[in-house]
Amino acid sequence: MKEVEAFQYIIGLVYDTCGVCLHEGKHELIRARLGKRLRHYGMSNLSEYCEFLQQQTNDDELTQVVDSLTTNFTNFLREEAHFKFLVEQALPPLLGPGQKQFNIWSAACATGEEPYSLGFYLMEYYAPVAGWNWRILATDISTKALGKAQQAIYQADRLQSVPHDWVRKYCQKGQNQWEGYYRIKPSIAERIVFRHMNLLDEYQMTDVFSVIFCRNVMIYFDRPTQERLVN
Repeated sequence: MKEVEAFQYIIGLVYDTCGVCLHEGKHELIRARLGKRLRHYGMSNLSEYCEFLQQQTNDDELTQVVDSLTTNFTNFLREEAHFKFLVEQALPPLLGPGQKQFNIWSAACATGEEPYSLGFYLMEYYAPVAGWNWRILATDISTKALGKAQQAIYQADRLQSVPHDWVRKYCQKGQNQWEGYYRIKPSIAERIVFRHMNLLDEYQMTDVFSVIFCRNVMIYFDRPTQERLVN
């Protein structure tokens, strides 16, 4: 397999697996992000790695490819106006008279900043002490990102965009070897369930969701994939 064919194979593999479009200009990104896998197996080039992938009979190495090449960029309170719109305008008309229970799905949660940001806002506007009972399902295709999200531990500088009083109320400050880190408190963390999910797979939900956050994943899909996902 020639190198150009190897790049085309990886691009097609990722697209078929999770719908993410890695266009031709992403060759250097592919080379850099899969370099660790090549070094892990002592391989010298991408062609050799692709031939290895073609021989695999399980999805373990494919999971490694997807973890390496899917983008997990995120921030706390990213595009904060969306969260304000949710709690102030979107949710109230969606909830029936006397309805105090609802679910929200964070459909591409990456390392957890989006669902925890949702938790901050819901604690402020729909506090459990006022009788509200909400849950958040947070899913992602990256097992590596989900592992970080489930830990609920972040460096202090990652929380710079979060109001200081919220950090005090909803985060535990690390001590000793954890100095410079914060952990999301159980009052929020226990209301979030993290699950591995490929949005292009067949799946069934037993819960009804008042809101689905799918803001920052569809930008990586082409139009047919976006329509398939929305449908």
